[in-house]
Amino acid sequence: MTFGNGVALRNFSRRFGAALAALCALLIFAFAGAALAAETEPAPLRVAVYDLEPYGGQSRDGLFNGASVELWRRVAEDRNWRYQLTLVPRMDDLLSGLQANTYDVAIGAITITPERLTRVDFSYPTHRSGVAAVFAKQTDATSALYEYGAAVSELGPLLMATIIFLTVTGVLMWWFERSPAHSAGKPDSHSSVMSWHEGVYWAVVTMTTVGYGDKTPKTHVGRAIAVVWMIGSLVLVSLLTTSLIARITVSRVEGAVVTRVTDLAGKRLAAVSASSGAEYLDTQRLAHQKFGSLADALNALSTGKTDAVVNSVGALQYLVKTRFAAAIAPPRGLLAPAYMAFALPTNSGLKKPLDQALTAVIASPEWRSVEESYFGQ
Repeated sequence: MTFGNGVALRNFSRRFGAALAALCALLIFAFAGAALAAETEPAPLRVAVYDLEPYGGQSRDGLFNGASVELWRRVAEDRNWRYQLTLVPRMDDLLSGLQANTYDVAIGAITITPERLTRVDFSYPTHRSGVAAVFAKQTDATSALYEYGAAVSELGPLLMATIIFLTVTGVLMWWFERSPAHSAGKPDSHSSVMSWHEGVYWAVVTMTTVGYGDKTPKTHVGRAIAVVWMIGSLVLVSLLTTSLIARITVSRVEGAVVTRVTDLAGKRLAAVSASSGAEYLDTQRLAHQKFGSLADALNALSTGKTDAVVNSVGALQYLVKTRFAAAIAPPRGLLAPAYMAFALPTNSGLKKPLDQALTAVIASPEWRSVEESYFGQ
């Protein structure tokens, strides 16, 4: 019995050792496979999100949102990319991070500009954009005066021609009416045009159809000049009136006159540091105050500390509509058209697959409906 029990015990030990060795081998293979998979699986992409609504931002519960974030999620899903989002509040930090390869890609309100092209690469354009300016809202009376002044400034050549014709007519009237036949002492000398300034006065009274009658021509030549001036002044006044009314009417119908770079001259300008607006003002050699964020710049405008803010049009439209509608008028046209895109480190291997995915996603009707929910049609 003792001998049989010893043999059985040895057999059990051999079988147990073999099973234990197989289990250890299985565990080793499992750990090796996991380690190999971990080594071959790429690390998540480091995505910087420029903090500017409505393109990119982060809610209080930590969720990322915005038009560019929505676009990136669709692109990453198309390419099966894993990624990690990081909010970056300053454009300088975002560009520097790309140059230092701290980030693999940057998304948000990133306008393609010549200065930025010297530092980073850009993907296929993601959003239409452009540089625009906003001004503080004006009261009805102030707005009317502004429109009237803008109209008068555009009619400057016509006004100047009217003044020249008026002055020449007044001087001609004096020249022919100053004859000795109507010198002082004559019964009607008090109504004669006896000096050049009286001639100009007569021309103004005649042009405005007031007709006081205190100064009247006495000579045949003077009366001939009066007839010509009466007809000519009617034409000039009609041209001025109709041009002025048409100019103001067009301004009211369009809502406002499109802002031009000349409208910025002599004003206290503001822009976000390193933004497309700041770069535009630099190229135009217009002095401006730099702010850390667009909200800070718009707040300065609403409180009268600046006269205008220049930035990308989409961000201006969104913030003015949602936060500053009572104090700031929406942008009126573009100072310069532009496009936004995702930014990449120079010579990034992501550029080609990213461009392919963006081309497919942006062309889809589903994405157009999403974009309209942020920016409208």
